[in-house]
Amino acid sequence: MSYTLKQKIKAGKHVVGTMLCMTTSPNIVWVLKNLGFDFIFIDCEHGTYTMQEVSNIVSLCRALELGVIVRIPEPQRQFIQKYGDMGIDGIMLPMVEEVEQLEAANEFARYIPLGHRGMSLAATVDYKPVTDLREVISKINEDFIILAQIESQRGVENIENLLAVEGVDGIFFGVYDMSISYGKPGEIYHPMFREKIQSVLEAAKRHSKILGHHFFGFNDLEWGLSQGVQLIAWHTDTSALQKAYAEDLKKIREIPGYRM
Repeated sequence: MSYTLKQKIKAGKHVVGTMLCMTTSPNIVWVLKNLGFDFIFIDCEHGTYTMQEVSNIVSLCRALELGVIVRIPEPQRQFIQKYGDMGIDGIMLPMVEEVEQLEAANEFARYIPLGHRGMSLAATVDYKPVTDLREVISKINEDFIILAQIESQRGVENIENLLAVEGVDGIFFGVYDMSISYGKPGEIYHPMFREKIQSVLEAAKRHSKILGHHFFGFNDLEWGLSQGVQLIAWHTDTSALQKAYAEDLKKIREIPGYRM
């Protein structure tokens, strides 16, 4: 199994991905890989993907060596085990507030001695013959990524305890849910809100964790890079389509001779 995403990040490199929320065709992987993306998120928290649809997308990601992280609904074995066996690079756990959530995620995502993940020889090694099971287990334990998505006031307040959990590799923000939690829905650039995000980033740096963030604009991205964000999620399939089509339609309707 080829896990290169975590190695790139640990080497100090930036990685850029996007989030799939509604695209089910695996052919999107060809498009994103050819454009130069490093990875994709598959949103299985809000998205309506079936297990088979995720498996189809992940299979092509493995073949083309495009990193893939699944945002799971809950830290339950049925989700982590099945997605993990597909050969993903890692999981993102949403709305993390308590230590127990992350302990459960690590338990199901990694093999003994780091966790108690079940073994499936057919799936865990990219359908290749197992030559050294100890080596396979060690590599998956080392390279699998667990991201804690911080998107509430409770998550911010409990960040030191969350970052101390064994097996947690990094953090990621859910800025809109966090703004709602602080009573400022949608005010994601409010000074107080930005201060809270920065405090979490500083805590993650102290714990040597991966810093991840979702960006929809270049000014915001510049700020994130200045804060040490390495794992960059750029737009979603829906927002990218909306932005491109909106800009094009505006230009089309401004061409002389076009009639509304």
